[in-house]
Amino acid sequence: MAITAGAQPVVSVVTVCFNAAATLEACLRSVVDQTWPAIEYVVVDGASTDGTAAILDRYRDRIAVLISEPDRGIYDAMNKGIAAATGEFVIFINADDAFVGRDAVRHAMEEVSRNPDADIYYGSIMVRGDGFTTRHDPPPPEDAAVEMVTACLPHQSTFARRSVFARTGGFDLRWRRHADYDWWLKMMADPEVRLHRIGTLVACFRLGGASSDLLKGQPEVFEIQNNAALYRSAEWDRKRLAMFQRAWLEARAELARLREAQAAQAAGGWTRLRYRLRPPGPREMLAKLRLIAVRTLPQPAVTGLRRLKHRLFGRQRA
Repeated sequence: MAITAGAQPVVSVVTVCFNAAATLEACLRSVVDQTWPAIEYVVVDGASTDGTAAILDRYRDRIAVLISEPDRGIYDAMNKGIAAATGEFVIFINADDAFVGRDAVRHAMEEVSRNPDADIYYGSIMVRGDGFTTRHDPPPPEDAAVEMVTACLPHQSTFARRSVFARTGGFDLRWRRHADYDWWLKMMADPEVRLHRIGTLVACFRLGGASSDLLKGQPEVFEIQNNAALYRSAEWDRKRLAMFQRAWLEARAELARLREAQAAQAAGGWTRLRYRLRPPGPREMLAKLRLIAVRTLPQPAVTGLRRLKHRLFGRQRA
């Protein structure tokens, strides 16, 4: 995609992919259709073998930089994208992600122009899962450290100045599933890095990516968090413990209600259950659990809750 010269800041959109033929084209289309004229599109493919290359060929004239070679994982590929980017801002829209509309970058850059002094700008995302979609509005910078205890600011809606990466480096490849979480904590602990929340909806994100394996991913999150300079105090230890306890209790309460619903269904007692639980009904309970999982628990924990729901009720079509 050509870069327009002038006063408008160039946005480098980086997409990394590997064997992503099922979702890649929607991602590519959401990028090339953007109305913001100053976009540099960088795509890093990990030498896919499933038809991804053929899709990329169809969009080759809209891609400024295309790298296709084996890598050491998603964050190695993202670091390659950073190294290849030349724009003032960098945003990652990976193969399972997409901009929410043709004006997503334009609206974000308009907010940047009104608040030009920050280094990292982040907005809202749409989160999609099995049969549900919800909007997530991240908190302002002054509340971001609390958010990061049980969640993460969304990289899919984050525009970071390339100078930030030049000063602090890219993603730490020690972390195979949550290097973006590690990067955020480092940025927030750096007094020279200024964050700003923008009020626009930027991208949509589908649950179930590389970071969603609970048993493999969550220990990594805890290790990153427990060693982060941002949380290295007795006060933060107390705060984090209280937040984890509250999140655990809320999840357990909702799961207990789901089990009760299962038992009532098996006994043919839906009439009594509806009377006792109205409001909410069974569908509302599931929706509430999903919101708690998405907004309260660490992202990898969502998969575990979804699997339990599937065991209780079976897989349901949207």
